[in-house]
Amino acid sequence: MNYSIYELLFFLFCYSFLGWCAEVIFMAARTGRFTNRGLFNVPFSLSYGVAMDILLLLQPTMAGNYLLLAVIYVVITSAVAQIAGEITWRVTKTRLWELDEKSLYAGRLRGFFSAVFLALCALVEMLLIQPLLFFLVKIIPKLVLRIVTLALSALALVDFITVFYVVRRHPLPQSVLGLEESLKGQQTGIGTWISERLWKRLRRAYPNLREAEGGQEENRRNYVFARGLCFDKYVWVFFACALFGYLFEVLFVGLSTGVWMNRSSVIYGPFSIIWGFGGVILTMLLHRLDHMEDRYIFIGGMFLGGTYEYMCSVISEVVFGTVFWDYSDMPFNIGGRTNLLFCIFWGIMSLVWVKMLYPRLSSLIERIPPMTGKIVTWVFLALMICDLALSGIVLLRYVERCDGVPAENAIDEFLDYQYPDDFVEFVWPNMHLSQPGDADSKYSDPLWMQD
Repeated sequence: MNYSIYELLFFLFCYSFLGWCAEVIFMAARTGRFTNRGLFNVPFSLSYGVAMDILLLLQPTMAGNYLLLAVIYVVITSAVAQIAGEITWRVTKTRLWELDEKSLYAGRLRGFFSAVFLALCALVEMLLIQPLLFFLVKIIPKLVLRIVTLALSALALVDFITVFYVVRRHPLPQSVLGLEESLKGQQTGIGTWISERLWKRLRRAYPNLREAEGGQEENRRNYVFARGLCFDKYVWVFFACALFGYLFEVLFVGLSTGVWMNRSSVIYGPFSIIWGFGGVILTMLLHRLDHMEDRYIFIGGMFLGGTYEYMCSVISEVVFGTVFWDYSDMPFNIGGRTNLLFCIFWGIMSLVWVKMLYPRLSSLIERIPPMTGKIVTWVFLALMICDLALSGIVLLRYVERCDGVPAENAIDEFLDYQYPDDFVEFVWPNMHLSQPGDADSKYSDPLWMQD
């Protein structure tokens, strides 16, 4: 895949901002508050952007050589980080990354595991975020793209010159803690503004969070992350059920049929979205029945689960023109979308979930440190949204290819190259396109392709 200089600059600044966000989030989890990171007033950590641009240029030359690609990821990310540290030393005369264990920055680039961690972060960005950024850069008009990238380049250059001038006029202390204190009085730019706004917004949303992280011991004991039923609890329930559902389906299908296949709902990650949302819905609607007799929970779960499974089948066929499961050959089926046996399974699972699994899972979730829990919740949620968006786009393009629609633009060409038919069929091996002759099928084409 060939990129223009303006596209590479656009990716550089996007990943520099994401890298800055990652550092802010990591330090917030450790210290309990949001602070600006790095020497720049603008919210950029350019080493992340440089590393990702290098990987974007090298990756197409190593297609299929996954071992070499893994080594390159580790080498490039760690090398760029070390070079960034050396440049920082030349500018500030302070080593930020070779520190004592008690330092605020300790462990940032410590040995092999730190390099592997950076490489894994780069891999996640390459798989989940890069395709979406590629779609965005192809949608933006070329003139607008050039103006934006040149303006950001000028802003970063001016900001670097300003920081360099301030450091030369007012030498920074040799210790990292002293450096941080000195920078607090100098960093009044966009990065600091964003950090302060994030912290104030978080305190308004969770008034007790600041006391829970940095207050007295009694306050920390009294504050519980995701207490009761709340948004954070639902997010963790979703991920737990999505992972458990994936593992259950893989084992159930493998042991019952002897065929081991991928049962994930998304392009990347072992997650079954059907199970994830199902767990959230059952938790929302059945938690009030936990004190009632088992039969009421069983009946409620049986009807809710059967209806939910039927609706998911209809939605996937209407929107994408695909069928992921078909129970037409099973007795007591309803349009091939669900059947009596699986409705009974839903009832049993609902009873086990409400009486046994959810109380234990809820107790484990509420033991998570508050600030760490908030950050992990939103990071996981953002990555899942990217995964879902990418999966939907890939699936829609797969349906187009099956219908003989040729690639009409750079985005279609990218999807055809990056996610060919054999890859899509490996991710969703049980999927087939809906045809006019299918049982109860009213949509031979996806809804978005119909007149």
